[in-house]
Amino acid sequence: MVGRTLLLSLAFAALAQARMLPKADCTWSTNTDLPSVQPLYIKPGAGLDINSFWLPQNGDIVTVPEAGEVLFACPGSTLAGVGGSEALLTCVGGKTFADSNNNQYSFSSLSCSSWPAHTAVRRNGEQCQISLPHSLVEIGFELSSGFFHLITVCFDEVTYNTYQSFFTQTADIDGYQSGLNRPSFTEGVGFYPDWLDVDYQYSRVGQKEAISQALGSAALADQYIPDTGNYFLSRGHLAANADFVYGAFQRSTFYFLNVAPQWQTFNGANWAQIEDSARDFAALQGNDLVVYTGTHGVTTLPDVNGNPAEIFVGYDLNTGAGILRVPHFFWKIVYEPATQKGVAFVGLNNPYIDSPGTDFYMCPDVCDQISWENWSPTVQQSGYGYCCDVNTIKGLVPEMPDIVVTGLLA
Repeated sequence: MVGRTLLLSLAFAALAQARMLPKADCTWSTNTDLPSVQPLYIKPGAGLDINSFWLPQNGDIVTVPEAGEVLFACPGSTLAGVGGSEALLTCVGGKTFADSNNNQYSFSSLSCSSWPAHTAVRRNGEQCQISLPHSLVEIGFELSSGFFHLITVCFDEVTYNTYQSFFTQTADIDGYQSGLNRPSFTEGVGFYPDWLDVDYQYSRVGQKEAISQALGSAALADQYIPDTGNYFLSRGHLAANADFVYGAFQRSTFYFLNVAPQWQTFNGANWAQIEDSARDFAALQGNDLVVYTGTHGVTTLPDVNGNPAEIFVGYDLNTGAGILRVPHFFWKIVYEPATQKGVAFVGLNNPYIDSPGTDFYMCPDVCDQISWENWSPTVQQSGYGYCCDVNTIKGLVPEMPDIVVTGLLA
């Protein structure tokens, strides 16, 4: 009896000691531990959206619990050391993972032979929450288990204008991977006609040609788009690359579907500051946000006769109609689904307009009620701007989504 009691005591002591030992979690930093060509890090069974990936929980540190599973995936390429494009591995501890046969792999060795292939897919029969004619396009990654969606685009396939892009801004964005080289932009497959070279139209030469056609003067085009400096039309991201944690995600934002012609004076100043503000707010609040970004109208410049002429960066080869409009303004709605609160930011996309009218200032400015925005909306070169109650402006801008907003996200 004494022996049995002793054995039980020893067993309980061993169990208590085991419970006190630290778990052998696996961790990695998104900025110091990722291989040069990273795979996707997926939580099996967690869905098909941004939160189905392993994301940072503390700064830029990702933690996978002991025995937790990670699907390492290289769509379109091969996972080094494993073979094939995908491998479901289990955390052994530290930076070591094992397969079902207990073959072990170091985290750093699990790299792709080329960057994970992203794709843009037209979803026939599905629509954005806008009344304008458009196609709904999803950008993400196609894997054996399904399509992992990152960005939704509302795209007009006649004018080749993107009305809005939206995505989920995760609260862990302060751990995003920084310092990566930017890839080239891509047209995707089947969205633009063969005769349209979108990349060329965005070049200084291409945009000068288009503006010259609109204004009836090459000299005026040279004046508005000089050969050097930041007075030119950039490929202005709607869903920005820095809005996503991993480099593989960031690369998926470089579709022409996800940009619009944006004056660089504005793109690199006030609009960048609003993007930074939204990311900082998501991290501070600790709640995921949905961020809608879009365009409205067509900006104008005085033509050779002094009359306002609408500006595009391309013209339809068959009809002569303007395509790839230069928006009158950009807008961004930052929306918190948990509280149904939101706020709209509006920025003028023309540094040559010194006195915007009511076609820009469409609602009362509520920036003084927003504690987390950080921009200079009264500086002309940086881009005039203002903040607006979503319910006040959304009915006036058809490109904006018809979402339920119960209050100001202040």
